[in-house]
Amino acid sequence: MRRGALILAAACLFAAASAPARAALPPVKHVFVIVLENENADTSFGPDSQAPYLAKTLTAQGQFMPNYYGITHESLGNYVGMISGQGSNIETQSDCQFYDEMLPGLPGPDGQALGQGCVYPAAFHTVADQLAADGLSWKGYMEDMGNSATEPQTCRHPALNSRDGTQTAKVGDQYAARHNPFVYFDSIVDSPACAQNDVPLDRLPADLAADKTTPSFALISPNLCHDGHDSPCVDGEPGGLVSADAFLQEWVPRIMGSPGFKKGGVLVVTFDEAEDFGSNADSSACC
Repeated sequence: MRRGALILAAACLFAAASAPARAALPPVKHVFVIVLENENADTSFGPDSQAPYLAKTLTAQGQFMPNYYGITHESLGNYVGMISGQGSNIETQSDCQFYDEMLPGLPGPDGQALGQGCVYPAAFHTVADQLAADGLSWKGYMEDMGNSATEPQTCRHPALNSRDGTQTAKVGDQYAARHNPFVYFDSIVDSPACAQNDVPLDRLPADLAADKTTPSFALISPNLCHDGHDSPCVDGEPGGLVSADAFLQEWVPRIMGSPGFKKGGVLVVTFDEAEDFGSNADSSACC
C-alpha cells in the first residue's frame, strides 16, 4: 500500500578502524550510529556545506553512501524504522504528539504492526531485543535526557496517554522523546533494561573507556540544537548544520579514539530525513 512520498534522509558515513591494504577487515564488534536531522544529501555533503568536518574531513576517512533514503516524514517513523523495520502509521508519522498505545497492535502477515498509535506492543521487537537475546549489549545515548528536574533521568518518555512535552526545546533541556525510538516499544520500556541502557549522552565517555564497557550497538541522538533540527536554537547557538558539525567534531574523535572502536568498530553518521518544503526540499524516495 502506498503511504505517500518518502523523503531522502541523506547519506551514511562509515568510518571503520584502519586495516592494512588488501587485508581482511576485522570482525565488527561495536556499531555506533549518530542520527542528525532534516537535511538532504546535497546540502549536507555538497561543496557549499555548512558542515565541512562532515562533508570533507569524515568523508575522506570513510565511505560516503549517497543513495540512503528515509521511509517517511516526520522524524519518529524514521527512527522507529531504524531499530525495528516497522513502517509508520498516522500517529508516528506526525511525531506522536500524544503518547499512547498502538491499537489493536496485531501482527500482519509481513510482521508489520497493524493499527494506530505510538507505543508498539511487546510482541514487536527491535534490534535491542535481538542483541539482548544473543547476549550482546546495546545502549541509547540521548543528549539532555537527564536535564529535567521533574522527569526520570533515564528511559525518559511522556506518561502514557499524555501530551509529549518534549516536542519543543527548552533552555537547558533540548531532549526530544521522538528522537529516542527505544521508548516507543513495550518490550523495552516495560523492562529494567530501559532504565539501564537508555541513558543520557554524558554517560558515553565512561563507557568508551574500555572495550568491555563499550556496547555492541550504540544509538546516539544529539539534542534539538546539536542534531541540526532547530536553527537558531533556544540557547542562542546557531543550530542547523553548523551546530551539528560542532557536535561531530567533539564526539567523533572520542568514539574513534576509544579502545572498543579500535577493536572492530564501525561508525555511521546519518540523517533521519530531508527537508519537506522550501528550496532544499527533497522527495526522491517513494512508497
